[in-house]
Amino acid sequence: IARGWMRGGLLEEKMRMREEFIRQVGVEDGERILDVGTGSGFLAIGFAKKMRSGEVVGIDVWMPFGGGTSMRNAIRNAEIEGVSDKVSFRVADARRIPYPNDYFDRVVASFVIHIIRGWERAVGEMARVLKPGGVFAVLEPRTGWAGGWRVNQNLRAKLASLGLKNVEIRPFVIYYPRRREVFLVTGKKVGGFKGG
Repeated sequence: IARGWMRGGLLEEKMRMREEFIRQVGVEDGERILDVGTGSGFLAIGFAKKMRSGEVVGIDVWMPFGGGTSMRNAIRNAEIEGVSDKVSFRVADARRIPYPNDYFDRVVASFVIHIIRGWERAVGEMARVLKPGGVFAVLEPRTGWAGGWRVNQNLRAKLASLGLKNVEIRPFVIYYPRRREVFLVTGKKVGGFKGG
């Protein structure tokens, strides 16, 4: 297994989290899915494994010392899990996503938005590349350490101002390294991108 996937008892919990995230967010064959801050590719690969056809893309800046992940590791992990033909990886900043407006059916992220300085710009970009009616879903802690991320009622209003409707904030329990509650934040895009 490529570096960054298995540390201590983490692998089993990551697998459980990935399966539960995908179950709650949903996936259908033929969709285009973007995983923002993909890291080791774990979430993107999970979506690709659920599809017979479609396009799954993982983007990241892969910073040195950023958790031991790299694009090379993500590619290797896709090979190990047998989906290298269904998932691709690209170096890209979440605040400047290099895809056209209204392109993806689902845009997802896991434990990345809360560490982005300028997370509002990143979420705005995620909404921009999402098709009208498309699903936005992020799994994040209550607070972040860069840029003021907070899961609260203000977040719901902020996401609505970025063009997302039916915003839901649901608790999501994780068990590694200890039991704690994080949040699955979901919404659907209203209309097409109008610029901004």
